[in-house]
Amino acid sequence: MTKVGLSVNAVGLLISVVGTVLLFQRATDEYHSSIQDIGSIAVAYLGLILLGVTVSVTGVALLVWTNAD
Repeated sequence: MTKVGLSVNAVGLLISVVGTVLLFQRATDEYHSSIQDIGSIAVAYLGLILLGVTVSVTGVALLVWTNAD
């Protein structure tokens, strides 16, 4: 179960990093910065980042649960 916890944690971190990089690229691009609905795009990427954090926390919970046994 430890391998599963570490794997889930790594996937969560990867999702968060990808969401952060995509948000940074979108926010710093001159063309996309002029779009008026940049707020909704940013919310979508922030949702992706939060999904990654949630998956990562689930991985940590699996690790703690495994070590408690």
